[in-house]
Amino acid sequence: MLSFEDKIDLLNKYLLIEETYADSFKGEIWCIIGNFEKGNLMLKFLERLSDQEDIYQFINRLTSRIVLKYDPALESLGDFFWDYVENG
Repeated sequence: MLSFEDKIDLLNKYLLIEETYADSFKGEIWCIIGNFEKGNLMLKFLERLSDQEDIYQFINRLTSRIVLKYDPALESLGDFFWDYVENG
């Protein structure tokens, strides 16, 4: 089981890897989160994720969903991110 700090570190590092078009949104997600320190409420979703694979899958599903469904004319990426965090 990873500590919360380890989860934050994994997330931070994974968001910096860009290999595909979907990955190109990781930088924007990184900016939305902003502060990669314990106490940042933007990182609360990490409590539901138990290991590295869960964190990677969460981000991969989110970036895929951004590619497929995000419409910048209708909502901000921040709103899209929070809808995904809250509702999956």
